Amino acid sequence: MDWKTSLDWYCSGNILEKEDVDLLEKHYQEIINESDSNLSPEIAPKHICNQTNIPEGSSWITAVAVILDRLNPVKTGKPRSLLVDQLRRKQSS
Repeated sequence: MDWKTSLDWYCSGNILEKEDVDLLEKHYQEIINESDSNLSPEIAPKHICNQTNIPEGSSWITAVAVILDRLNPVKTGKPRSLLVDQLRRKQSS
């Protein structure tokens, strides 16, 4: 599965395998590491936003961060979703 399919699969009530979580983590890291240019502006579909409890119109990377925080929380430091929010605010200022 690709990362979008994995995220959709999880939001449909299914359990992700470790490989799927790793795929989401890899995508998250790629976007965060490229954050100097621009956070992925691609908007997540309504059902993804609803299942991840983020506002409709949020980006895919926000949904990925929320799911990763849920399934594999960071042990030290800030949650991924908070880092995405901070980077987005920094880019818009």
